[in-house]
Amino acid sequence: MTFSNDDIKQITQHGLSPEDVSKQIQMIKKGPAYTSVLSPAKIGDGIIKLTEKEQNHFLDVFEQQKEQYQLQKFVPASGAATRMFKDWVYFYKHYRPGRDYYERFINKHQLTNFEPFLDDFLGNFPGFAFYQDLMDVIQKKLPGFFQLDENEQAWQLIHFTLSDEGLGYITQPKALIKFHRYHKNDIRTALDEQVQEALAYTSTPMQKARVLFTINPAKQTDFDAHIQNLSQQLPVKIETTVQKPSTDAVMLDSENMLVRDEKGQIVFRPGGHGSLIYNLQDLDSDIVFIKNIDNVQKGEAQNISTQYKKILAGYLMDLMVQSKKYLTQLRDEKPIHEDLQAIEDFAKNRLNIHFIEGYDTLNNSGKRKYLAYKINRPLRVAGMVKNTGEPGGGPFWAKDKNGLKSLQIVEKAQIDTRQPGQAKALSESTHFNPVDLVLSLKDFEGNKFDLTEYINPEAAIISQKTYGDKPVKIYEHPGLWNGAMDGWNTVFIEVPLETFSPVKTVTDLLKPEHQ
Repeated sequence: MTFSNDDIKQITQHGLSPEDVSKQIQMIKKGPAYTSVLSPAKIGDGIIKLTEKEQNHFLDVFEQQKEQYQLQKFVPASGAATRMFKDWVYFYKHYRPGRDYYERFINKHQLTNFEPFLDDFLGNFPGFAFYQDLMDVIQKKLPGFFQLDENEQAWQLIHFTLSDEGLGYITQPKALIKFHRYHKNDIRTALDEQVQEALAYTSTPMQKARVLFTINPAKQTDFDAHIQNLSQQLPVKIETTVQKPSTDAVMLDSENMLVRDEKGQIVFRPGGHGSLIYNLQDLDSDIVFIKNIDNVQKGEAQNISTQYKKILAGYLMDLMVQSKKYLTQLRDEKPIHEDLQAIEDFAKNRLNIHFIEGYDTLNNSGKRKYLAYKINRPLRVAGMVKNTGEPGGGPFWAKDKNGLKSLQIVEKAQIDTRQPGQAKALSESTHFNPVDLVLSLKDFEGNKFDLTEYINPEAAIISQKTYGDKPVKIYEHPGLWNGAMDGWNTVFIEVPLETFSPVKTVTDLLKPEHQ
């Protein structure tokens, strides 16, 4: 594709090259590259179910070894709360209190994030952690609120929740929405809860807890103010980072032409959460915990979540110790026979590594090189919960970019369900990926891995969306826990469903686990 001088200037300002953009365009035109799944990972076949004794063992491993590692939590938190309030936004824009009746409007427009009856909607509103803030604003700006007709009250509640005249939640990051109320002086945002949890497993007597949030740079001031206040109250180091402009992506219209704005400039957008692999690369920590910003627990459930984070980390530490032992042997001792067999068993049975065809025909030197190559790479231990119908990725045995069988986290959109075998594998899946990951980012000699070497570029996601009122095709980098970690060594462990309580819509905050 030919770019004008202005195009090239704009492209380079993003840290990209014309060749980079051309590759994105070709991938969009080509369409999605589906992942070839072989079968779902299940208990005993790709997913480990730890006994109570094993759980206690790995908890002990974590407590005994945590001082040896620099620990950090990494939370993707750049998303706005717009989708969380989608139905409320529609109600706010289209509902006419003096002319529409609540129940008729809700049923007609199938707004599922509303109670079916107005009395229930109004009666449940005090259950939101932000309710007192909301009523403080209404008392100042609409003192006659309780004299209004109930249909008008419903609209005003949403008006003052969403608009800048009130709480301004329609443009706020989800991280800064108040999620949980413990008591009058302890009301926590999603960010607060993530920090509270991190205190339990990233701090040691010798180091402060550390949390890194990826944020929208347009909201930097809001985050800074909140974080400064929180850092003064708690022994934690909280940092922020933004997706790199060099990971921005282009869009194509229905004619496969670059989408441009009214000034004729190319429209760039953030390239999806897979872009964050470059932010992970910047970290100098040994072990990193990853969790989505909206998956937060309250009270006892948070204790359960914290316990299993430690179990996953303890399991990871055990693998790291064993990997270092065997990689050191491969480097220094040139093992053969039984010693080499022990390393092969570890690779196959603990790291789920499938060997290339013809491995058995290699001489000892060839086997040692291959084992070192396969074992010395980034490692992730991922928690998996039983599938309850949530959208998102799941654990599968799949073919990696080299055609070898490997454990992968695969999104439904990456599976070509038109193929009978693929649809069958998806339908038989028993577990779901709640984005509950613990990562090892350094090799056995303490050097940082180059994480970009393990990305499968063919796993980029091509999605259909709209820009303005027109359909567009969008390029997204291989997902952070999908194609961006395609070449990692991977272990899946079942964790309780209590560790997964996401807030995808505002009314999820009224569920018992958030009350």
